[in-house]
Amino acid sequence: MAEESAGSRVARGLRERLWTGAIPPGTLLSQADIAAEYGVSRIPVRDALHVLATEGLVQLGVTGATVTSLSIPELQELYEMREAVEPVVTAIAVPNVGRAEIAQMAALADRMEAGETSPGEWLEANARFHALVYERADRPRMVALTEQLRRLTDRYVHLHLDVIGDVEHLHREHRQILAAVRAGDPREVAELTRLHLATSHDFILQYLLRTGLAGDGTEQRPAAG
Repeated sequence: MAEESAGSRVARGLRERLWTGAIPPGTLLSQADIAAEYGVSRIPVRDALHVLATEGLVQLGVTGATVTSLSIPELQELYEMREAVEPVVTAIAVPNVGRAEIAQMAALADRMEAGETSPGEWLEANARFHALVYERADRPRMVALTEQLRRLTDRYVHLHLDVIGDVEHLHREHRQILAAVRAGDPREVAELTRLHLATSHDFILQYLLRTGLAGDGTEQRPAAG
């Protein structure tokens, strides 16, 4: 495996802290401060912040970035878009999914159910599980859009995994999707994928409504060292 780049290392470290709330919404992230903390130049910090911006975690400024808040309107829009696109590209792909992809999906399902992965590792396995199907669609723009939307919802799914819990339905839905892919049934896979997205959307939405965790942000303050 190639050595992790400095920018990737900074993005990974910041991402975990943003996901867990260790760096709260509204915090101003200074490129200079981050560079000093991670022992790198400003160039990899700038690259890392650009990556995090594409994931919806920060909003870029001239010399840094501001941590964004969870948002119920954003959550709903992202999942509405995913429910419109992902089942379609998945259905197109199903006839092209072979034994190798199915075997890899089964192994990933086992890994996610084992309970030995961190939320970040679970998210990576989950993303690959679904990508093994839709990447076979030969629809590069739809695949790119699907991947972008998935990255933007990762922060909400991380909340589901790390805070809300109750993820047994995710494992059950993965097994149902896998069975339908194995049976070569595009319509069933599309409907199960839609329901999978809708269930996660509802779990997260109800939690945000109940706790009031989503909002318009908090008073801006410097990041803690």
